[in-house]
Amino acid sequence: MPLPNWGNLEKAQGDPVTIDEEIAQAIQDHLDDPDAHTEDGQSLYVHKISEIIDHLVRSIVRDKLAFNRFQIETYFESLDGFSKTAGVFINQIANVELDTTNVNGNMQQLYAMAADANEDGANPANSPFWQTIVKFNSTTNQTAYIISGDPDIPVGWGFKIVNGTLYACWVDNTDTEQTFEISGITLTNWNVYKMEFTSATSIAFYVNGTLKHTVTANLPTGAASTFIMYRITTNTTAIRKMFIQLLIYDEDFFN
Repeated sequence: MPLPNWGNLEKAQGDPVTIDEEIAQAIQDHLDDPDAHTEDGQSLYVHKISEIIDHLVRSIVRDKLAFNRFQIETYFESLDGFSKTAGVFINQIANVELDTTNVNGNMQQLYAMAADANEDGANPANSPFWQTIVKFNSTTNQTAYIISGDPDIPVGWGFKIVNGTLYACWVDNTDTEQTFEISGITLTNWNVYKMEFTSATSIAFYVNGTLKHTVTANLPTGAASTFIMYRITTNTTAIRKMFIQLLIYDEDFFN
């Protein structure tokens, strides 16, 4: 005698719900439960607290990193390796300061060269990326750059500040400086400025983690003269200041 299809049987006498329906409902209840597997000792909880499986905050160990990019990372414990003018100094831990004089047109700058021993560094083909944290003491009568390159040559890509207005800034393939205004940023606050140049085909400009502008045409083609340059010029008879807390820079290893 063939056995009955138990999935179609009623769950119990007086309960018409079939076994298949009961199983389906139990599965749905489980899927609808926001705490499923998250209780102490359950699978998602174990993943959450695991340094190896789920990368607990601050848990990534250095032997898991690829180290396949040239990298600079500094909180400005020292300015060794940077070139600077007289008004640039470390004023407290993890904080470097650029102070102009009160002479109209005075300029102060801090930069890391990409030339000489680092030939072909800061080349668009190497997909350079950097991120830095900066604020200013004023929003009037100043011109500032946070840029890979040198605006005097001109060459480069990054950010430009004129008075209180922030711009994405790049020098195109005709050596002409181009800008795109970025609104809504309070320059006297600490802001995170990020630039990503992908395989010489696009430049993306971010502020505080938000993409503000992308450029994909008429891009610069030659290597920049600096990995990064911070520059501020006063356009009045008063001191203007730039403060920097962090620099992370990386790119493909260059030849």
